[in-house]
Amino acid sequence: MIDDGKVGRGEVTGSGAPGWSRRDGPCGAVLENDALQTVAPHVFTGRGLDVRGDPGGAYDRLGRLFGVGGGDVCRVTQVHGRVVTLVRPDQPFSPDTAADAIVCSDPTRVISVRVADCVPILIADRGHRVVAAVHAGWRGTCASIAAAAVEAIVSMGVPAEELVAAVGPSIGPCCYLVDRRVRNAFLAMTPDAAAWMTEDGVDRWKLDLWQANVDHLAGAGVSEGAIEVSRVCSADNIDHCFSHRAEGPETGRMVAAIRRRS
Repeated sequence: MIDDGKVGRGEVTGSGAPGWSRRDGPCGAVLENDALQTVAPHVFTGRGLDVRGDPGGAYDRLGRLFGVGGGDVCRVTQVHGRVVTLVRPDQPFSPDTAADAIVCSDPTRVISVRVADCVPILIADRGHRVVAAVHAGWRGTCASIAAAAVEAIVSMGVPAEELVAAVGPSIGPCCYLVDRRVRNAFLAMTPDAAAWMTEDGVDRWKLDLWQANVDHLAGAGVSEGAIEVSRVCSADNIDHCFSHRAEGPETGRMVAAIRRRS
């Protein structure tokens, strides 16, 4: 467990779910999922850490939270796709790598993804062999990036049933309106996608990216009881979260980060 700051158990800023803890420290207020924290140290940051506005200083602060240098916080060039990249011990890693999920077996490094409405997912296995960080916007969700990350973990010999996953603050079904183009893209992937959408006017639907990603994780073999959703909507909590939809493209970026326990 990360030991900086104070913890408030069972209560989260906004309309959060039970089983999450809010902690104040050098990165500002962060969220941790209680179940995942027993397996791997991790955080979902808020407005107290902006990796877009001050990437060097922000990653240094984030690294200190995990006991590593900023250069040991791995990140990728996110492309809203289905590519998964691997971080292994004693192998170099470049932030120019184009991917939307990182799977890591190296306990000396932290892996991270950036979000400002897109869905951040952190995953760890109970055997402390591997962790993953996933960035799932609507395109990545439509491409089943969460399932691709689980498939990569399974290919490393870790059964999906041994994984714990946490879905952090991101735009919720309360606020995420999409048009027919997005709806049709999801329906082309699977007719089951209709269950993730609620009609809200002419050619407008509210899309539940949380449930879509939970279904993808479960479909890849992760136990539904081991998948936790914060239920904090970034667009509805801009006092504490950055939101591309609510504030525009120039807003900051939050981070979801995790480190394998050795």
